[in-house]
Formats: sequence, C-alpha cells, structure tokens
Amino acid sequence: MAENEKTISGGNSPPESGSTTPEMFENIYRRVREKKESYKRYNFERSQEEAFATFFDLAQEFTTIESMFQVCVAVPKEFFGLDSNLYIINPKRSRLELVCTSSGGIVPPEQRDKHDVGLVNEPVKADGSWLFPIRGNAALADALPFLGQSRILGVFQIFSETDLDERKHFFLEKFTNRIGYNLHQKLLVEQNIEHIKFINQLVADIEHNVISPNLYYRLFLIRLKKMTRSYEEIEKIISEISNTSGLTCEDVSDSLRSAAKTLDEMNSGLRSEYYSLSKHYEHTSLFLETLFRKDHFQKGTYVLRKQSANFRTEIIEPLLERYSQQFAKRGIKVEYGLENVPDEQVTLFVDKGLISQVFDNFFSNALKYTNEPPERCGNKIKLFSINRQIIKDFFGEDKPAVRFNFFTSGTPLSTEESAKIFEEGYRAGRTVESGTGHGLHFVKNVVEIHGGTVGIEPGNCGNQIFFILPFRE
Repeated sequence: MAENEKTISGGNSPPESGSTTPEMFENIYRRVREKKESYKRYNFERSQEEAFATFFDLAQEFTTIESMFQVCVAVPKEFFGLDSNLYIINPKRSRLELVCTSSGGIVPPEQRDKHDVGLVNEPVKADGSWLFPIRGNAALADALPFLGQSRILGVFQIFSETDLDERKHFFLEKFTNRIGYNLHQKLLVEQNIEHIKFINQLVADIEHNVISPNLYYRLFLIRLKKMTRSYEEIEKIISEISNTSGLTCEDVSDSLRSAAKTLDEMNSGLRSEYYSLSKHYEHTSLFLETLFRKDHFQKGTYVLRKQSANFRTEIIEPLLERYSQQFAKRGIKVEYGLENVPDEQVTLFVDKGLISQVFDNFFSNALKYTNEPPERCGNKIKLFSINRQIIKDFFGEDKPAVRFNFFTSGTPLSTEESAKIFEEGYRAGRTVESGTGHGLHFVKNVVEIHGGTVGIEPGNCGNQIFFILPFRE
C-alpha cells in the first residue's frame, strides 16, 4: 500500500472507535516506527522539513477553509519561490474551481469557473506547470458524499520555469498529500457546522410554516364546539314539542320550521368548515412531507424533488381561495393578474412543496403588512397585487426567466430596510404584527436553491417583492 493511503490502524482494520484495544495500541506504535523509517528514506532538505513544519503549524493555527487555501499556496512561494494555483471540488456543485492563487490570494466566487484545468489521478506536466492530485483521507472518504468512489479533492498546480528534479518532485507530491489530509479534515468540520446550521434553520422553517399555521385546527374545534351546542338546543326544542300536549298544529309547525332553518344554516356552515379544513389538511400535509424528508436531514441541505408544476392552478389559486376571507376581513383588495395568462407559455420544474411554501409566505406577509398607502397616492385602498412576467435571456443567452411580483400597499421601506429584508430574524422597526422575521429568509434560501434570485423594489405607494426562476420553454 502506498504511504499516503495507510490509515492509522495500518490500512487493514477499520478506523478506531471510542475504545482502545492492545492490538490497536500496537498498531499505533507500528505506524510510528514506519513513519520514522520513511522520513529517513525521504531524506528531505532542511528547507523542505521547515516547509512541512510551517505548513502543519499554520494549518492548526488558521481554522477557516479560506485561510487554509492561502497557507497552501504561500508555503511553496515563501520557501522555494514557486507560484501555484489551488483547485478544489465545490461540494455543492461537484465542479472543480480555482479557489486561490499565490499571486492574488482568494479567487472571487464569480471567477472560479474561468479555467481549463481538469482532475488528474497522477502528477501530470502541462504547459510550464505540474498538476498534482489532492487526495483525501481514505478512511474518511465516505463522510464527504461528493467524493463518490474517488478520494480526489482537487488539484495543486505548481509553476516552474525549469523541470523539477526528482527530489523536488517527490517533496511536492508529499506536500500535496499533506494538503489533502488537512483539507479533508477542515471540509468535514465545515460540513458538520453547515449541517448543524441547516438543522436549526429547518426547525425554524417547521415552526414558521407548519406549527404556527396549525393553530387553524384549534379555531376549527372552537367553532365545532359552538355548532354542537346549537345542535343540542335544537334537540331540546324537538324534545319539548314531542313531550308537550295542548300545542296547536300551527305552534308545532312554527317550531319545526324554526328548527329546520337553524339546521340548514348549521349544515351549510359545517360543509363550509369541512371544505376549508380539507384544503388546510392538504396544504399542511404537503408542507409536512416536504420539510420532514429524510434526505434533508442526511444531506444537511434542502434536497429538491423537482416536477412540472402549474403555478396558476396548483399553487396560486388554491392559496387565493384559502386566504380570500382573511383578506376581505381586513379590507384588502386583491388584484390577480394571471387569470388570462395561458399556462402553456411556461413550464417550470420545481420542488412543488417548497415553492408552495414560498408563495404561502408572500400571502401571509401580505395579510399582515398591507396597509393604506401614503396620502400622496390619492387613495386609501389597501391593495395586494400578484402578477408574472417573462424576462428574455435573464440567465444568459437563450436562458429566459419568469418573475413573480408581489406588491403590497403601505409605507415604502427605506434603503437600509430593503437591504436587510431577506436576512434571518430581521423585522422592520415599525412592524407591529407578530412574527419571527424568518419567512423571507426561507423564501431567499429556497429560490436560490432552485437557481433563482430574490429582490425588493420600494415604490411611492408601497413595496414590491419579487423572485425570479429559470424556466424551460
């Protein structure tokens, strides 16, 4: 087995658990002896040993991934005058990205795809440089899902005007191996931190999108109890009629007509409640299925299940129906600009459960924050407006987008408020409605996972919040 492929247990046993056995302890000593002999054979120059020591010290001192990137390129430059580029596989995109250079430091995210270097399995000479594969720790490969069957985390590119002699080439191979092992550990730490952050966010999403709306069931039970009491009153009336003598036919008829009218009204109310409850049940079930998927918890991020969705009939109109009475109760006029838009113009492939929650958050916010516009607008109508527009080439040539706009009348947000509106926990200072400040952060997260973007445009008479998604014609 190659030196860089051995595990601490000698390569023949699984990684150690929480307990220690005599055999494991002996394996530790054996590996120490093997390392001791290996370094005698390596016979590194003093500057190379110092470079190793510096790298290990700084890899421990600097804890962030980006600091680690910069240490990787700074050590060869400072000790040997060698320029270098560091390429790492982006775990979320599964693509090789140029993340750091010895001449410029960290590469901005928007420029990381601008290179023509590919993954290599062995050191390769290419146009005045050497490409060394960055290998992770074989014992920990399964902990990083994006690695698959490969242990390669990236590529270390060393520039040299002259050919590297055998000793320098060997040193750079070993140095790249040390990069891989240390980088692997830091990637695992970062992944675990992101995983914990996601779990915390998911808990907030569940509270915001499922637990709070579930208070509807409590209101239904209160109304149902009230109807039950009315049925008891009717039962009492009929019982009195049947047990009372001396009543005329006209008295009995009047009492029965009154009871029948009350029953009709109550049954009509029950049918309405049943319809509303069934819709709410469908809505809540969709959200529960979406938020409690096993994949979310395993991957530490939202895992999309995309399908073709008719936004108008499957998402927007059912929400309009659910919220219509609440909007009317608050005196909010709803303008819906999609009734006559042909559905076949746009095919959107999305995670229907998550996108439904995006729309639900906009409707919920509109109910809370739609107010009368400022006096300068010339009217006092509280307005919530929804419309859609298609934007040609928004995501690049022949890559159109669809934009959904949500306008609410009221006092326009300031520039400072607009810049923070999608931040977790942020609520505008003048807000009087109860809330967590989580809804729009959730919206931003879900839209961006779908490859889209969000934004806000304050106007004279209110605020327009929008999100944009790519679509296939």
